[in-house]
Formats: sequence, structure tokens, C-alpha cells
Amino acid sequence: MRRYPIVRRRALRPRWRWSAWRERRSPLAAGRDETLVYEIDGTFATGVADPARATAVSLVDVGRRDVHAGWELAASDLAWDFPVTLTFHCTVVDPVAVVRARRTGGVWDVRRVLAADPRPGTLHRRHPDGDEDGLRRALTALLAPRPAYQEIPGVRVELAWVDVGPAALLDIDEA
Repeated sequence: MRRYPIVRRRALRPRWRWSAWRERRSPLAAGRDETLVYEIDGTFATGVADPARATAVSLVDVGRRDVHAGWELAASDLAWDFPVTLTFHCTVVDPVAVVRARRTGGVWDVRRVLAADPRPGTLHRRHPDGDEDGLRRALTALLAPRPAYQEIPGVRVELAWVDVGPAALLDIDEA
């Protein structure tokens, strides 16, 4: 699976070192739906006029991508679980904000943030076995107004669809 939204990051060393020659000989190149974000003296910019002054460069995917997150939610019957898969449409609207959040320790990993959402856990043991549509409607009502429970700088997140499978018997490991 491809990394999202920061595809690659490369530190650019001073020109007088041997590794700098190799790095600058094969620079990162932006493809379709990608952009380069340069770090120059602690500031970030796209489309830098003088990339020789840059100390790092990041390749950011700015296209619309589907990101999936999955859970197992317990049915009201104790031994059954619903497999739930949520699909989000994500688009980077500010690549500089994404790279800045990555460098300053902020939120930047879209997949991890969406998979760590605690809100679907509030629906544990609320729907009986066979009520997949009811659980789907409840998840849609819960997540549609605010798809990401935590703000992701520079990324717009929209709930695309909710997939709830039939409840299956809980696997219990006796070992």
C-alpha cells in the first residue's frame, strides 16, 4: 500500500559531501497529482525558485484518494461481531501544512488517525445480529457530519460509504 499523503521525504545534505552528489543526481520528481514541498531555513514552500538552498524535500500526493478503516463491532448478542469497513475520500488541500505537521510532530498520518477513531466503539452491543442496515445507518449518522474525529492539517476528509458485513461468531482463543 502506498504511503499517503507524504509519499517520500529526502534530507538534502550540503553540496560538499559525497552523498549530496548522489542525492542531487537523482532528485525527487513530482508526477501526476503530486507536488514537491521544499524546506528552506525552517520554512516550507512549493515551487521554490532556488532548490539548491533547500535542506529537505517532500513529495506529497495531492490527488483524491480512498482511505479505508476497519473495525469489528460487537452485536447485542455477546458472541457475535459485525465486520465494519469505512471508506473515506481524502484530498490534500494544503501540502505545506501537511509537511509542517509532519516535521513539528503534529497529526499527518491520515490512515492512522482514521483507524484510531474511538467513536464507532460507542455502538458496541447496540444492534442485534441481523441488523446490518441499522448499524450502517447509525454509523453514517455518527460520522457524516465530522468524518475525522481529529483535525488533520491540510487534508479534507469526507465519508464515502460504510460497509457492514453480516455478524459472525466471535473467535475465542483458548490457548
